[in-house]
Amino acid sequence: MPQDDEWLIQGLTRGDPEAARVFCERYAPMLQRVADKYLADGMRRRVGPESVCQSVCLSFLRRAQAGEFQLPDSESLWQLLCAITLTKVREKARYHRRQKRNIERERPLNSPMGRNTDGEDFDLADPHPTNVDAVEFQEEFEALLADLDDEERQLVEIKLQQNTNEEAATKMGCSERTVRRILKRIQSKVSRGLQSG
Repeated sequence: MPQDDEWLIQGLTRGDPEAARVFCERYAPMLQRVADKYLADGMRRRVGPESVCQSVCLSFLRRAQAGEFQLPDSESLWQLLCAITLTKVREKARYHRRQKRNIERERPLNSPMGRNTDGEDFDLADPHPTNVDAVEFQEEFEALLADLDDEERQLVEIKLQQNTNEEAATKMGCSERTVRRILKRIQSKVSRGLQSG
């Protein structure tokens, strides 16, 4: 099967899985390099270029299949992908600089004693909890989960597997905004559970 530009663009519009595979193989490494170039150093602690690239590919493939793009050639395709990548990088930067999430508020721990650059001390968790601690934690965790509905429990399981909100949204078949709303619900329930416990 010829894998020239015209075939690729038409295949992406039709939602052809083979075209999507070729698209990812061809463009993902280049998009990752673009994201890597424009991500600020501080942002890399929270967002990797690979996650930006994955988000770009998912957005593009979904919108291409919906017929949102007119792409006459590979140069137009590449320009569009770069524009989407830069937009995603800016969105991530805005998200991680808002209020309590602001990346500028992070303070590194400079020593094992738990003292940060402002001289404040922190109690560090024991890296080796006892069996009793582990059992107590498990019981408390299960009690907190018992107050959640099925959708909330599903999201907790997905997030415990280190998935981003975007990945969770894909797995749950909903928007990232919905995932954030469910997370707020969970946080509120857990907070009430901890206060009453």
